[in-house]
Amino acid sequence: MPTDQVLSAPQLRTVIGALVLLAIALFAGLAHRTIATYRSTFVSTISAGLKHNFIVADPKTLFAVSLVLLMVFGTVAFWMVGPLGAVTAALVATIGPRMVVARYARRRTSKFIYQLPDALLALASALRAGSNLTKGLELLATRQPPPLSQEFTIVLAEYRVGRQLAESLSDMRKRMQTPELDLMNTAMNVSRRVGGNLADTLDSLARTLQEKAHIEGKIDALTSMGRAQGWVVGVLPVFIGFVLYQQQPERMSLMFKQWYGWLVLGVIATMMGTAAWMIRKIVRIDV
Repeated sequence: MPTDQVLSAPQLRTVIGALVLLAIALFAGLAHRTIATYRSTFVSTISAGLKHNFIVADPKTLFAVSLVLLMVFGTVAFWMVGPLGAVTAALVATIGPRMVVARYARRRTSKFIYQLPDALLALASALRAGSNLTKGLELLATRQPPPLSQEFTIVLAEYRVGRQLAESLSDMRKRMQTPELDLMNTAMNVSRRVGGNLADTLDSLARTLQEKAHIEGKIDALTSMGRAQGWVVGVLPVFIGFVLYQQQPERMSLMFKQWYGWLVLGVIATMMGTAAWMIRKIVRIDV
């Protein structure tokens, strides 16, 4: 009968060491592949956002900065709070750059909408003075402040290389994501196809947009208290939790180390998110 082969202690240590090295290599390869995939997605997404908003920055440098911030804040959060804090810091570092770019895009769109009525009045005056539509758009691209001048510069650049003006204006509408441009594009397209007094149409449209902006300003002022209450509702529980953690760290640490503490934090986060969503729906009124 064959005898059973039993590994000696040196052989067992060698096998265990080889398995550990194999596990480390597999984990390193998986981590490298994950980081490479995230880097590619991050650079492509952020690069498109920076390009559309005329922000001069290197997406690869921003990725390196976000990765360093992820490591720093993740380590600090893990040391202060535990695994939950590290996960939260990782989510913030991952989503943060996209949120910053999206916020800048919203501010740029709001500024564009604010500048649009004056630009339409200037375009209507240029048409009454004898200029054609292309010359009027050139005046907007050269004399109006950014971001409106930047967008119309793109429209004229595309028109000069042979693209249809209607298509360029439609792309500008897609970039800015604002319904106010639908009215302007419709007026220009109808005027170019069937004729009519485009100057009077643009003048009337500008007055309408000014009234709309005036009403939105009133609504914004009246709902500012509701938005402030939403911030208070969101920040106050975090502040109270921080104070309690400083006063009774042993008891509060159970919230971050035990499964029932994580369950309570999940319920709290869900309720706070629901409250913030409801407040946002109440105070956000479309005109």
